[in-house]
Amino acid sequence: MRIIINFFLLIILSSCSSLGKSDAEGEYRYVPITEALKKLSDEEVAARLRTASITCENDMLKVNVPSKAVDPEGWQTGQEERQRYYKNCLELKGFERRFFSASAIKKINKKEDREMTPEEYIEKPRFY
Repeated sequence: MRIIINFFLLIILSSCSSLGKSDAEGEYRYVPITEALKKLSDEEVAARLRTASITCENDMLKVNVPSKAVDPEGWQTGQEERQRYYKNCLELKGFERRFFSASAIKKINKKEDREMTPEEYIEKPRFY
């Protein structure tokens, strides 16, 4: 009898936990926030983001972080400082970190993969 009660209790608990809402699906991306960067083509923005990211990563490594074995709390604080420095550095370079949901990413990908109309070919030729 006790086994049956435990079994039903286990089923009830597992069914309640599966009804909980999962974490929001999506990802963070860096997007340009300055007008000068917004006017550039997508390839040039990607190249600028890549160089800014490399520069910020190199500068971020200059933030002192104590050893994890010696000071675990100091190590954690140092890692947080490095992440904060990286985000601020990229923001100073003209990029902002924004969250895009999975549906927004699908829309962006669909827009990039669509066929160009003849009018768009005239304005912006695909092949140079």
